[in-house]
Amino acid sequence: MNREESRYSRIIFMLCSLFIILASANGQQFNPGFLGGITASQVDGDSYTGFNKLGLTGGVFVNRHIDYHIYWQVEVRYGTRGVYKGPVDNDPTLYRSGYHYVELPVSVHYLYQEKFLVEMGTSPEVLVATYFWDEGGLMDPSSYPENRRFGLSVFAGVGYWLNDRVMAGLRYTNSAFPFRDPEEWNHPLYRGYFHNVICLSMSYRFKQK
Repeated sequence: MNREESRYSRIIFMLCSLFIILASANGQQFNPGFLGGITASQVDGDSYTGFNKLGLTGGVFVNRHIDYHIYWQVEVRYGTRGVYKGPVDNDPTLYRSGYHYVELPVSVHYLYQEKFLVEMGTSPEVLVATYFWDEGGLMDPSSYPENRRFGLSVFAGVGYWLNDRVMAGLRYTNSAFPFRDPEEWNHPLYRGYFHNVICLSMSYRFKQK
């Protein structure tokens, strides 16, 4: 990540942290917290299959109950996605891609018996850095394909509150629109490249109202 990208990411997190502080000070019904987890991802549209690219995600959130069983949540996350294809006996080539995103998920959660939840939402996102590797190491950025800087994903997930403050969650995210246009060799009906991401995370909520 270059200096400009790093500065942009810090500004996003600072704004979100300020938002959570103000929400906590002005409305006790808001519940701020933070989260972190691991991701497994692939790209729908290339020739590689399987959720083989492992990554990390982390961020902050704030939520508020609409009624006893339903609440909304806003997050700011930083996460990595991509593709990994390692060398095997009959194919010594390596291919690895890494896409670094700042995500802004907005979701609605349904809570059952104060423990189990189901969530659905959408996430505007900004691509802040891209890296590609082959068996020779990090590739020349001039050879990278052109990707869209701004995107939108949709997601759904489940979770379980271990207690009033800690939750384990599983979320599946898919690009709502392609993050890269199709190549010339693609079928005419093919629309492009889409991120598929599975995330396992832990969330900590500072208070509950």
